[in-house]
Amino acid sequence: MYINILIVGMALIGSALFYLVFTSMRAAENSAAENRLGSDWGSEDEEMKAPSYIKYTKPLLKGSYLDIALGFFPKSWVPKYKSKLIQAGLRKHVDVEVFLGAKFWFTVLVGFFLLLFFLFSPSPPPPLLCIGATVFAFVMPDMHIKGLIKTRQDDIRIALPFVADLLTLSMEAGLDFMGAISKVINKAPMSAFLEELSHVLKDIQLGSTRATAMKEMSKRIDMPEISSFVAVIVSADQMGASVGAALRGQSSSMRVVRLNRAEKLGAQASQKMIIPMMVFILPAVFLMIAGSVILSSITNGGGS
Repeated sequence: MYINILIVGMALIGSALFYLVFTSMRAAENSAAENRLGSDWGSEDEEMKAPSYIKYTKPLLKGSYLDIALGFFPKSWVPKYKSKLIQAGLRKHVDVEVFLGAKFWFTVLVGFFLLLFFLFSPSPPPPLLCIGATVFAFVMPDMHIKGLIKTRQDDIRIALPFVADLLTLSMEAGLDFMGAISKVINKAPMSAFLEELSHVLKDIQLGSTRATAMKEMSKRIDMPEISSFVAVIVSADQMGASVGAALRGQSSSMRVVRLNRAEKLGAQASQKMIIPMMVFILPAVFLMIAGSVILSSITNGGGS
């Protein structure tokens, strides 16, 4: 009796899964435009590939399936995650609704297959392991976005003094601030900071004031260095001072801050090396010394 119930349950679950996948793939084939799913990750040959939680849930990120997923999250999460996606540099790659839908359905799929494995496997894993894997599937997209934000902020932090120097030189050569930004964007190698400056330039061309556009950039990046950089430019602009001179002083101070940060990270690295040395290197040295002593004692004892 119990086996029959399990067979019927498996058949129902398999039928539901088949229907879900079939209808999703059918809807994806009906419209090439919808197949973009609000995301533009491009081909697999590009440097930034679609993460697994987007790739494997792609058929479910549209229509009623997407509405079901969005209904799971509070509405206050949408602006919060939108800000995170902008900070991570994914503004052009994925919409916040698609990201939340992928987060939900990836968790559901992982939990579903783990449940099947737990129910029908001859040697099922511990329940806590299944629950932990499902929770990890839920937080994995957040960990991915957090890593992208950190990487992007590090890139901006490295490029900031160099871009500030180029802006200063361009302004000292006779260009105004907006002309200097346009010149640097066209001539310098593209980076995350130049992408943000390009966005600033577009906002100003669309009618925003320079101060407003710079402050919006500061909010998008959310870094103390950028906040200081923007504050200096806005203050110099409002007081009528030379923006070029302010940028030169800001560039020097940013280099000092970056040097201090590098020294701090170097000191932390030496402290972090203590535990691996105690765990791996010291036992090896001890075995080498103690081993020679033990072998010598055995040899001397056997000879006597």
